[in-house]
Amino acid sequence: MKRVTKWIVSGMGLLGLTLFATMTASAIEKPEFEQLVKDGKMEVRKYAKIHIVSTSMEQEGQRNSAFRKLANYIGKGNEKQQKIKMTAPVIVDHSQKKDKADGAKVTMSFVVPKKVVEAGIPEPTDPDVKLSVIEGGKYAVTSFMNSNSEKARQEAITELRAWIKEKGYKEKGEPSFAFYNPPWIPQALRTNEVWIEID
Repeated sequence: MKRVTKWIVSGMGLLGLTLFATMTASAIEKPEFEQLVKDGKMEVRKYAKIHIVSTSMEQEGQRNSAFRKLANYIGKGNEKQQKIKMTAPVIVDHSQKKDKADGAKVTMSFVVPKKVVEAGIPEPTDPDVKLSVIEGGKYAVTSFMNSNSEKARQEAITELRAWIKEKGYKEKGEPSFAFYNPPWIPQALRTNEVWIEID
């Protein structure tokens, strides 16, 4: 009887955490898009221009440092000392890689909230943090689990590229990763995506 009760309590706890994670994710502002194609877990989305604040890192292992710099920007580390709401997703872009002479660069970005864009985006006070724009366009998208696994990320890229080729689309850029949840959310409940711009 105690074992059954324990299972019920554990199940209720997991359900509660799932609902909380879902509600939290849905409450955070995200870029608007039009879904053009839905094929299983594969999608084609049309995004308008996305305003972002970004910082570069030499490698994936520096994600925590990059995140802190961006968190400082939205936590009043800007010229207006303005507190800016967190948005989703956090975008990790490998398309900014340079040649070996300059050092490989990976860019992490936060999306700037729409109201902040309309009011005027404050300049960063940290020289390592830059304002930028992702131009609008069509993106092939798929989701995957376990954002901390390089193998899972590469498998998602391989699957998405195979689907793009099968459907006759053409890639316009390198893959970007979109992470929607805070680190305390269990891996099984997180939303992670790969985006590839297409023609």
